[in-house]
Amino acid sequence: MSIISRSADLFYAFRFLKLLVTPWENMEAYKLGIIDNDGKVINKTRTTSEEKAAYTVFHRLVFNIKRLLSRLPFGKTKIASWATALFLIKEETGMSEEAILKVLKKMDIDFDDTLFESTWYMNNDILQPGIYILMNDALSPKTGEVIAQANSKIMVHEDCFPIDTVIGSPIYEVTHIKTKQKIFINPGEIGR
Repeated sequence: MSIISRSADLFYAFRFLKLLVTPWENMEAYKLGIIDNDGKVINKTRTTSEEKAAYTVFHRLVFNIKRLLSRLPFGKTKIASWATALFLIKEETGMSEEAILKVLKKMDIDFDDTLFESTWYMNNDILQPGIYILMNDALSPKTGEVIAQANSKIMVHEDCFPIDTVIGSPIYEVTHIKTKQKIFINPGEIGR
């Protein structure tokens, strides 16, 4: 890998992190009326070069990830959805767990991996098959939009092993019954 390529990677990594931790109100896209104070696009027409520079494909990616992070719950009762959201970020960006933890630390978010506990519907690392209720909204890994709402039903199939882990918490792929979409969950996000 050339020194120019490594420098470009480093530049984009820092640019990514800077945008990720900048409040919406301080974003140029917000000041120009392109996004609202939640990061949602409110003006799709960008005519000036200043507007085009304030909302590029790179911005869209970072803003979607930032919106995912903004949906993360704070507190021990909903800590499981942190793991799922971080898994979606990990899948979408290819970031390592270490890089994600550094971003969270920069945002003054501290993780205690002892908060992830096994539940009654698990046998070792396998989720027991059956129909469960989502406790939190499930988000699309591509857009950050809600694809399965809290209190809707999901199906856990036979031999549902974790597909990955995030910060020591297992992540499972299950089926949302109403939409038939595959979604990712952490055991703490489902109930009966």
